[in-house]
Amino acid sequence: MLSIKKLIFVSFTFFVAGCANIPISTMLEFRSFDEAKFVQLDPNHLLTKIHLDKPAEIKPDKTWLTLGVSSAQDERSFKYNLEVISEKTLPAESGWLSDIPSRTEYILGLSPKAIKEFTQLQEFMKSASPTGFDLHVSTGFKESESELNTVTMSIFLKLYANEDYFTLFDRAALDIEK
Repeated sequence: MLSIKKLIFVSFTFFVAGCANIPISTMLEFRSFDEAKFVQLDPNHLLTKIHLDKPAEIKPDKTWLTLGVSSAQDERSFKYNLEVISEKTLPAESGWLSDIPSRTEYILGLSPKAIKEFTQLQEFMKSASPTGFDLHVSTGFKESESELNTVTMSIFLKLYANEDYFTLFDRAALDIEK
């Protein structure tokens, strides 16, 4: 079972590895994303997609969307539980530069409680005059029968029902410390 220390390490690793694997298109997508657009989001349409190379599996009860909001007065962090909406196996793919092994695709959405809390955050943001915010997706992993030292994963985010997912990071290899 992963301890809190390991979960924090994995979350931090996602953040660091994610910074090195963020596509330019994602940076351009968020260039014009501000608090006005944030408060217009429908939390029912906010989805996360995770691709995780087999045999690793996510631990759904340890999968979170975290938002940090800064204002001139203070900084606040909000953590929302994500629930698995669907799970399927993606077959291995051959590519020009490298092959992609079989992986699991998880589609996750905010839990009913998280939707309520997210709506409260949007109300707070209307009056708080935020100066910035950041977003993180973190997950824990189920214990595997085989010893895993590294996992490779991609995380995608969907903000609007009528738009596609955009990549937070793609095929990042993360070391797991025991």
